[in-house]
Amino acid sequence: MPGRTYIVVMLFRLVFNTPIRPASCIPFAIVLRTIVRSALGLLILSPQKLLQPGLALLFCCLQILPTWAQVVWDDFQGQGTINTWFGDHCTATVGFPNPHPHNRNTSTAVLRYQDTGGQYANVRFERSGTYPMASQSRFRLKVYLSSAGTSTNQQARISLKLQNNLLPAPWSTQCEIIKPLIYDQWQEVQFDFRRDPFINLSPNSAAPTARVDFNRVVIQLNGENNNDPVLAYLDDFLYDTLGYYPGGRALVWSDEFNTTGPVDPEKWHAQTLLPNGNSWFNNELQHYTDRPENAYCAQGSLKIVARRENRVQQGVTKSFTSARLNARHAFRYGRVELRARVPGAAGTWPALWMLGRNIQETGAYFTQLGYGTTGWPACGEIDIMEHWGTQPQLIHSSVHTPSSYGATQNTATRLVSGAISSFQVYSLDWEPHRLVFSINGQPLYTYQPTNRTASTWPFDASQYLIMNVAMLSAVSPAFLRDSMEIDYLRVYQDSLDLPGPLVVRGMLRYGHPQGAALNAGSVVLRQYGDWAGDTAIGTAGQFGFYGLAAGLYGIEPRISVPWGGVNASDALRVIQHFGGSQPLTGLPLLAADVNGSQTVNASDGLLIAQRYTGLIGSFPVGDWVSETAVPRAARNLNDLPIPLLMLCTGDVNASYLP
Repeated sequence: MPGRTYIVVMLFRLVFNTPIRPASCIPFAIVLRTIVRSALGLLILSPQKLLQPGLALLFCCLQILPTWAQVVWDDFQGQGTINTWFGDHCTATVGFPNPHPHNRNTSTAVLRYQDTGGQYANVRFERSGTYPMASQSRFRLKVYLSSAGTSTNQQARISLKLQNNLLPAPWSTQCEIIKPLIYDQWQEVQFDFRRDPFINLSPNSAAPTARVDFNRVVIQLNGENNNDPVLAYLDDFLYDTLGYYPGGRALVWSDEFNTTGPVDPEKWHAQTLLPNGNSWFNNELQHYTDRPENAYCAQGSLKIVARRENRVQQGVTKSFTSARLNARHAFRYGRVELRARVPGAAGTWPALWMLGRNIQETGAYFTQLGYGTTGWPACGEIDIMEHWGTQPQLIHSSVHTPSSYGATQNTATRLVSGAISSFQVYSLDWEPHRLVFSINGQPLYTYQPTNRTASTWPFDASQYLIMNVAMLSAVSPAFLRDSMEIDYLRVYQDSLDLPGPLVVRGMLRYGHPQGAALNAGSVVLRQYGDWAGDTAIGTAGQFGFYGLAAGLYGIEPRISVPWGGVNASDALRVIQHFGGSQPLTGLPLLAADVNGSQTVNASDGLLIAQRYTGLIGSFPVGDWVSETAVPRAARNLNDLPIPLLMLCTGDVNASYLP
């Protein structure tokens, strides 16, 4: 029916890290490589013809967001808008060398938070204005909680409190969100006062979205009203009202190139008209065509082929042909991910890049639709990946703005072994205040101007993707053809603000007959195998994710309650199962495989006995396993939550109760 979007939720099971590839709508198999070996997967589908108008409307609406949208941030490396950090009953050291660099956080400097026993220790900062909570505002930061300097007497957690520092007792009307943490790893935490459970200290305080008096942010680790030491590191604090944050992303546009033949005309526009009189820019030698000889799909990938051949177009003869594809999709902020192999012949110049939708350029897709109002470089250009055949395997990522363009100073390179012979993953994370370029998950370059003006930051408007292989004068006389091969191209955006809202709610309970709730830890949301957000587990074991867009999701519990429950009876039950006298089934069977062999044998019984007697301190696999939920229909907030049962690994008789 017109005006309605129909949504189907399907469930599938992931057990013992077994890859599953349901139908052609899933781009690749998901394997959960975590301590949880069985997870809930949700395939949320909506008919494409119904979804696309909603997305089109969304992206149009994004363009009229007010230019006064606020961003408050600090990277603790000398850039940001915060200069009032203060340690209250603790030490707050800004610019402290990052003691735990990791691909989750490659920053060289962070904020060191050390509480040596302050009863109400916290770090905070003030601002002259207030935080408008009724808008699409969120807070986020990265945190590393060190077990070496932190007492385990308190629950591992972080809280963000909003206060009014104009009051004699600023804390008296504070509003707080608490999130669980995991020791000894960088993790990103988001606080959304529109959707997360919050705590008002005063029962007379209004909901945070109705408040206009917050002007202080307080961050506290492991609670208050205690004298336990805490050592932690904070990084990349961000508050914005732009309706974007990098958690909870949804896949909003993609091409997996799984067809055979020409590219999908509903997704791609072949740009062929010469924009510069009788040539392309940069003294390129080729004609771009719309022929399948220059761009076609086969064997699960797209081939963009540069060929030596004489061709006449627009009355101009050139000796090479290739393809230049414009995506028929523009967006603002999000993540772009491309898996590709680049050509290696001298003279080839392959690229994945972006231009402002507002560019005025002959033959460009959005110019033909009437969006062209701005020239280059004022429209902004983001070069996610470029490669020159004269510099084999040297990958470039660059930014062109009115302040620096052409031979731009805003660029970085990396020698990528195998870039020509095998597929590599190139990505861009486009945020309201920075661009982060990565290769195979490793950051290459961050563009983050201190003063964002039209000259340095023309990136608050929609851009579109371009893929092409150009030909330059360094080409060898022996060159005949070479190609760039693309496995997939994907665009992710914030799922909380996409059409919906789809709501997935769950309940974690221990596998004991009494079914006690598991209420310590978090639940991670994954989309197509990638981290997409996380949420705390409530006091009754509940969790939820809201506003999900179409796509494949996995729910992965991360439990932080103390491990326990293995006894002599568990070892006996494993031996009985192995001998065939009392077979184990369901969750106990999953819990019995403590050596990770994907079967239950005598070795598992021996390991359980060794752990029970203290000869070993851990199992080869993780401490927890999860049972897959029973498939159900689409649900909303009022539906019963999806039940997920958990067991300590090895506790096959479910004797342990947290």
